[in-house]
Amino acid sequence: MHSDIDTYLKKRAIATPRLLEGAAASDADCVFVIPALAESAFLFNTLDALRASAKASQTDAQVIVVVNNRDIAHGANPADIADNAKTLESLHSFAAQEHFAPLSLAWVDASSPGYALPAKDGVGLARKIGGDHALRLLRETGRLDTPIVHLDADSSPAPGYCDALHRFYRGQERWGGYASYRHPIEAPDTPTGQAMLAYEIYMRYHEIALRWAGSPYAYPALGSIMSSTARAYAAAGGMNRRQAGEDFYFMQQLVKTGRLEAIPGALVYPAGRCSERTPFGTGRVVAAESRATLFHPDSYRVLRDWLTLAAAAILQPGMLVRDEANAIHPELGRFLDARNFPVYWDKIAANHSTSPGRLRQFHVWFDGLRTIQLIHHLRDTAFPDVAAPDAVAALLERIGCEDSRTVLAHPLRTLETLRRISTVSLSA
Repeated sequence: MHSDIDTYLKKRAIATPRLLEGAAASDADCVFVIPALAESAFLFNTLDALRASAKASQTDAQVIVVVNNRDIAHGANPADIADNAKTLESLHSFAAQEHFAPLSLAWVDASSPGYALPAKDGVGLARKIGGDHALRLLRETGRLDTPIVHLDADSSPAPGYCDALHRFYRGQERWGGYASYRHPIEAPDTPTGQAMLAYEIYMRYHEIALRWAGSPYAYPALGSIMSSTARAYAAAGGMNRRQAGEDFYFMQQLVKTGRLEAIPGALVYPAGRCSERTPFGTGRVVAAESRATLFHPDSYRVLRDWLTLAAAAILQPGMLVRDEANAIHPELGRFLDARNFPVYWDKIAANHSTSPGRLRQFHVWFDGLRTIQLIHHLRDTAFPDVAAPDAVAALLERIGCEDSRTVLAHPLRTLETLRRISTVSLSA
């Protein structure tokens, strides 16, 4: 009955000596997976924030904290290891006291000698360890439509978060979902605040522009807002082991295998802290200078025209579609040529007889990664990045936002406008 889940657990799940400790809910209806690396100052505030929901939404909710680091020989910071030891000690104490009841609190020690992560692994593997343990729990009870929800130790959910998840997944045929997010920007005039402002403006701008272009990959890729049913987690291949970008690739797989939807009423506050832990991501951006430029708006127009063409020409041969793409923009044609597009298009046609089937498979091929690769290609060859205020003004005008220039008087006003727009559906 659950052969696909059993196959995943046998062939793809992490098989390690890192056992699940603490309390395991016998009939979990939601599992939170939280990686923690030197997060003793933030983790327990996040767990407290989870309890700001109705008791019914917390009962039978399972938390799995994956306390992780590499070992000293592979470059781990001794202070991080000491902090993780403190976190593990606190977890034992809080679990004994049932401090976070009615949440069931469990954890995985991926920090102590013999249990630390391999040299080339990081947060992706930590999420995978937790996600695979969650899948095993849910397989045992047969509750495979139960959500596995990913958070970060320093990213507190807003009040009512568990309630929103409960409404979204309970009794519904869901695959995957993502929460809204708002980076706390308490000091916008400081270098860190300015960097955080610029970063979220970029994220909102890119998401809205992708939605305007009609991309199915138009969502914010943040590890602290993503979730899926246990069934979808396995079908997507589970979490990948990347040191960074694991959220982007996992959410992309959810789109390829099913449907990824926004979760109404669910909100997370991702921390905006300087960090050198991952090769890229929020922490790296905050540690760097503010982003002064954004992708050129015309890159998204090329993308929009390309996706429109693909849908309209789904029954045409590959070379004809390629020639029509070249008419949209020569650099689009060169991009497709470099990826041998006509061959893949015709292969899709040979394997899928219906238009809906072909179009879905096209979006599996032209996925989120190829989408951003196209935008980068256009940036490098045809449409250089432009000043952020000019890019945002052009986007707002394009989607019909009135007074697009007046909202750019201050970055905070710009961000609030983009936040508002990103929570509503855009018209074609």
